[in-house]
Amino acid sequence: MKNWNLNDLYLGFDDKYNQDLGLLEQLVDEYMDFINKKSVSSIDYIEGYLKYQEEIHRISRTLSSFAMLTLATDVTNDQAPLYMSKVQKIYRKATAEDVLFTRYIESVDLDELASQSKLINQYKYNLYLEQQEAKHLLTEKEEILYAKLKELASSGWGMLHNITTANLAVDFRGDEISLSEARNLAYDHDPKVREDAFNAEIKAYGTIEDQVALALSNIKREVVLMNELRGYDSALDKTLEQSKMTKATLDAMLSAMMDYRPYFEAYLKQKAKYLGHETNLPFYDLFAPVGKLEKTYTYEEAQDLVKEAFYGYSKRLGDFATRAFDQEWIDVYPKKGKRGGAFCSNQPQLKQSRIMTNFTGSLSDVLTLAHELGHGYHGEVISNNQPLHWSYPMPLAETASIFCETIVNNHLLKTITDPKQRLSILENSLQGDTQVIVDILSRYMFETNLLEHSTGPVSKHQMKEMMLNAQKESYLNGLDHNQLHPYMWLVKGHYYSAQLNFYNFPYAFGLLFGKGLYAQYIKEPNNFIANYDDLLLLTTKTSIEEVAKTMNIDVTQKDFWIDSLNQVKKDIDEVIALFKL
Repeated sequence: MKNWNLNDLYLGFDDKYNQDLGLLEQLVDEYMDFINKKSVSSIDYIEGYLKYQEEIHRISRTLSSFAMLTLATDVTNDQAPLYMSKVQKIYRKATAEDVLFTRYIESVDLDELASQSKLINQYKYNLYLEQQEAKHLLTEKEEILYAKLKELASSGWGMLHNITTANLAVDFRGDEISLSEARNLAYDHDPKVREDAFNAEIKAYGTIEDQVALALSNIKREVVLMNELRGYDSALDKTLEQSKMTKATLDAMLSAMMDYRPYFEAYLKQKAKYLGHETNLPFYDLFAPVGKLEKTYTYEEAQDLVKEAFYGYSKRLGDFATRAFDQEWIDVYPKKGKRGGAFCSNQPQLKQSRIMTNFTGSLSDVLTLAHELGHGYHGEVISNNQPLHWSYPMPLAETASIFCETIVNNHLLKTITDPKQRLSILENSLQGDTQVIVDILSRYMFETNLLEHSTGPVSKHQMKEMMLNAQKESYLNGLDHNQLHPYMWLVKGHYYSAQLNFYNFPYAFGLLFGKGLYAQYIKEPNNFIANYDDLLLLTTKTSIEEVAKTMNIDVTQKDFWIDSLNQVKKDIDEVIALFKL
């Protein structure tokens, strides 16, 4: 079945797991005592805080990950949510102390202290962010209350979405299949299968739309309320702070993306003609395979292709993929009770990662595998950082994944001379680019609109209308307006977290930033490889703008994003020409 092996984390929710749970609680108790005493110098106080945070971060990551990964492949597991709650409860104990320290750090001179302490200097940027966060803190009692209540509110609503969609049965031609299996049929070579699967998927959503819409509405209402209490102008402002990104960068990127919508519109109209549609492209044919590359890949063939492409870039990248395959870090196939989609969970404390896919053999699945391995490689590089430098902001999270996906796609193109086969590969890549640029625009527009209306309840009817309007505005007339997807808000799990809003534009950033970096690689491959790993190391330590500067890129300027989009436009032009052959 190619299930992942979690034994390096834990063998189960056993004695070892519970021992580490006890150790985490002991560390948190010691941390709380230390923060409350404050009977040391500023340097000793901040260094003590950082040392405790490193140890707590190291052990809690393993505990939380095991529970989360267990639940991801078996949503019926009743132990995993229980232990996730136990870890959260231990963390929650120290809410008052966290607030106390953040208020303390607001008043210190970080530059002065960093000049006297190597440890403080290492984490100076983290501490600077804490100083910024202090401006948005509630009182200690309010922070404690919210930490307790969100587990019953937004976290619970998010779990409802996860369980409801993972267990959703889709009636496809009289057979019951999972939602992941139904959505994967969008890549089938038979046009009738694609259409029937889409209609079955839409019908299935109607059976859960009430509870899922209520979940999403309540999550976003909580977001709006808490941001108002904390003094943020909007959820977007908070997301930009979390992303270590300026509004100037986001505006420059979005403006360029809006300008390039007509090129994607032209591509989609031409695809509709190629597939024989009298009107514009229906949503269910967005992922229709074209050309003559009708190959379905076995998982073993996918591994060989990825490794060959990765080794063509560097030995380190190839060795990483080989280790991931050989050591069973990947949960491969769809099954009932398993989450849909794909993700990578880095485990830098073990110098490992775990990757979940729902592999069915399409070229898109192969590229998804490369994409998630890219996340894993990013984790491999940053595992050499200090524990509090193991997390990167959302937009930079997609840098390595897009880069690795591009490596595999371009490797395939180098081996293809037949125009129809070339069309298959190029158009498959363009499908992904369309999702990450045009569909991301629709998701950004939808979430912006949803949050603006979340001062009160938002109905399922409003959500569907918002989504359809967003798709019309982003896709223009590239899609048939009578054949859109009104439930994309239900499909995408990124909407269902009160802590992570606007988890859409980071994908566009990752794609375009990754393509810009790949263009540099093509020009100077030898110099690039060493500098690229240094860039990945830095992604956890400073702002997005500063990371980009290491490669002489100014992401606040629209010109950079236009240059990256022009690379996509070249593919659009070639695909349109190949459609007409």
